[in-house]
Amino acid sequence: MYFKNILVPYDESDHARSAVHIALGLAGPYPEAKVHVVTIIPSATLPSPVLLGEGFEIPYAVGDPSSYEKIMQSVVEHTCSDIQDVIDQSRDDAQCKIVADAVIADAPVEGIAEYVESHDIDLVVMGRRGLGALRGMLGSVSFGVLRSVDVPVLTVK
Repeated sequence: MYFKNILVPYDESDHARSAVHIALGLAGPYPEAKVHVVTIIPSATLPSPVLLGEGFEIPYAVGDPSSYEKIMQSVVEHTCSDIQDVIDQSRDDAQCKIVADAVIADAPVEGIAEYVESHDIDLVVMGRRGLGALRGMLGSVSFGVLRSVDVPVLTVK
């Protein structure tokens, strides 16, 4: 077996679902293999801990830092739960370990590259087109990942 630690960036697109199936096909028969199905949550889509209100000249903080951290953790946990549902539907008879994860990052490419490095990933399997703002364009995230990581990247439709 060539790849024991596979990352599938997941964005709910049909291409990402295909990537999950491909990764499970590659690693499924091997109990020592691990497939990480990960959603990157862009930090810009999350509520800011600092708000600028009308009539306020300076920003004010919303709640205490621990409350904000709990909100962010809740978003990550909810996302992981959604990913786990997809994994359960796709698992079939795969014997490999499957991890559902979510990461908050400034940008998808950055989050994927950091995950590859921090989790010792040896293959990225990802869809060519996702649900991003450039939906009709040819895989801007997959192209960015190709340039940003030092492991093989397999793109699928």
